[in-house]
Amino acid sequence: MAKFKVSNSKINTWRRCHYQYFWKYVRELVRKSKEGPLQRGGAMHECIEALNNGKSWKKVVKQFEKDFIKNTFEEERVEMGDLPAMVNDLMENYEYHYKNDNLKYLKNEEHFLLPLTQDIEIEGYIDSVVEWGRGTWAKETKTYGRMPDREFLMFNPQSGIYIWAMSELGYKNPRGTIWDIIKAKQPAKPKLTAKTGKLSVAKCDSTPYTVTKGIVELGLNPKDYTEFIQKHSFEDFFVRKEVLLNKNVVNAIMKDVVDTAKEIYSRGEYTKDRNLSKDCSWCSYKSICQAELMDLDVDYIIEKEYKKREKNDVKKEKSKKPKKRNRRKV
Repeated sequence: MAKFKVSNSKINTWRRCHYQYFWKYVRELVRKSKEGPLQRGGAMHECIEALNNGKSWKKVVKQFEKDFIKNTFEEERVEMGDLPAMVNDLMENYEYHYKNDNLKYLKNEEHFLLPLTQDIEIEGYIDSVVEWGRGTWAKETKTYGRMPDREFLMFNPQSGIYIWAMSELGYKNPRGTIWDIIKAKQPAKPKLTAKTGKLSVAKCDSTPYTVTKGIVELGLNPKDYTEFIQKHSFEDFFVRKEVLLNKNVVNAIMKDVVDTAKEIYSRGEYTKDRNLSKDCSWCSYKSICQAELMDLDVDYIIEKEYKKREKNDVKKEKSKKPKKRNRRKV
């Protein structure tokens, strides 16, 4: 008999709201059209995976652009902005900034399926396992509107689960997680002033790479604007934080994970109580929740806005061993 499976996502969803868990994992519903952050994050993840495997991330962007146009209405694209262009510009900067980071990639999309109890297994996919310094690290890529603080990263359950899993999988000396944080915003290009027609040298929310590229596109020489270019920093968009985890933190996180997994195993199929809070504003199932609270036609909402989750939405293919790349130290 197959064991019950949990994941970091299941654990977090259950802790956040049982009602959300019910629709996501019991009824297995997903929105017919993904929200902008999910589309952008998924595309960035696929691009970086392709880059780490020595493949073309530009092909991923081209496919994302086709899917974006095909699967979203024009008014949705206006609201979300040009996500393919954002992903393309961020990836150009990412590749340039981290081209020599000195990380040795051991495995991308490292899959694990490990026992938690006699009846429960935990499954997950580590973005990358890398060798750096005197140990191995889980490397996770995240896109955020605002850069998270170190305390959030240090005590993030996902990090504890992955370090525990690496130890169980036999990796030597797993030290912690390297968080690859990317600002979810398209770097701005410099512009000419309306009055003088000359380059505006006011600092913009951008990177040295994009500013230089924009100057060239305007037909100007970047050497004439060195001081302006130096006003900008890659660190405004890309931050890598290596977070060491000691055994006490990992053991505490895993004890909590086991307790939560047991709760889900015993109660998950029928528990539907809501956790109404400010987080409801970004919940994928708020339409269903609001319809039920207001005694509206829930079945109509489900038929119009949701579909059954497909296997490809929940299961990733195991990746081949990545090609070696010369990368720079964190």
